[in-house]
Amino acid sequence: MIRVDHAPGVVTLTLARPDRKNALTTEMVDTIVAEVEGADAGGEARVIVLRAEGSDFCSGYDLTGSLSARTTRIGHLQRSFRHGVNRMIRAFDEAQVPVVAGVRGFAAGIGNALALSADFVVASETARFWVPFTGRGFTPDSGNTYLLPRLIGLPRAKQMLLRSKVVDGATAASWGLVIACVPDAELDGAVDALAAELASAATVAVGLTRTLLHRNLEVGLTAALQNEGMYEELAVRSDDFKEGMRAFRDRRDPGYAGR
Repeated sequence: MIRVDHAPGVVTLTLARPDRKNALTTEMVDTIVAEVEGADAGGEARVIVLRAEGSDFCSGYDLTGSLSARTTRIGHLQRSFRHGVNRMIRAFDEAQVPVVAGVRGFAAGIGNALALSADFVVASETARFWVPFTGRGFTPDSGNTYLLPRLIGLPRAKQMLLRSKVVDGATAASWGLVIACVPDAELDGAVDALAAELASAATVAVGLTRTLLHRNLEVGLTAALQNEGMYEELAVRSDDFKEGMRAFRDRRDPGYAGR
């Protein structure tokens, strides 16, 4: 199950299936998609937080009654991805709300992709990032082949994807896969502090900048410059921009309202 908590400006999604190492089910994926899309569309959320109960972030997808045990028509798998886990990864990619994830224990398979869909991942010293697909005879999914080369470069991505290398929290931080590795007891506090910072930031500008970064990875310079002009046009019409200018003039810290 997914536990959903709403606080002023912050939506927290907690994977709450520790007895199964937070392996995802179809219902959990559907809940995550609905909450992320709702947070993005609703206008009240200023940051989304991902965390998990128990000793592991997410062990992957729950393969109880696995695909190998069922007789399905060829093509079923890629069609089901489009309406399930792929939709979840796209929801995070397309949202104009920053996402913070706290990872302890294993983030494996789709759990790895879910964690790395966040803008800022804080890992504990117990964290283990693992994409074991090829070691089990099939190919990666859930955006792992898209996310990893962009985050850590092709050679390191091949270590994780072709050799199924387990990457610990400290190594993940040194590679730039996560922004920090902290002692396990400090993980929740570090995630909360980062979420509080983002929840008090200039929400419109942060969200539009997040979208620019994601979109401009896929386009040439001319299109990137055009995108920047369009998004800046939107940002300067926000109340937060006006507050930022007033604060600059008055030589004080801004008090952003997220509008």
